[in-house]
Amino acid sequence: MSNKSSGTAFECDFAARLSGYGFWVHRLQDNRNGQPFDVIAARNGKAYAIDCKECVDGIFRLSRMEENQLNAMRLWEETGNTEGLFAIQDARNGLVYMAGRNYLEKVREVKSYIRAEALPHFETWVSRA
Repeated sequence: MSNKSSGTAFECDFAARLSGYGFWVHRLQDNRNGQPFDVIAARNGKAYAIDCKECVDGIFRLSRMEENQLNAMRLWEETGNTEGLFAIQDARNGLVYMAGRNYLEKVREVKSYIRAEALPHFETWVSRA
């Protein structure tokens, strides 16, 4: 499976998973223009902008956060929405971790990567959302 098709599969699975937890979910699919995030989800009066990323070795390289994504997430937040999020799937075991844009940008100031397992599990995040 190519990186692109693997990433698309994760986006679809992630969207379905959110839906299963009672979120309204919309996948953005404008690859030609490079959409700034992959999923918009809403539940309980809150909307979430989420970009899906995979890591194959349990390490998420922070350089994979693209500037257009970060800028769009900042604008999303400035307009009164929740913090932009990254859903990071560890391809070794399929576990999904969640991290806020702000936290990952702070980590990126001192490190080039973060171990996925150091981030909150999806289930922990969803129980608070």
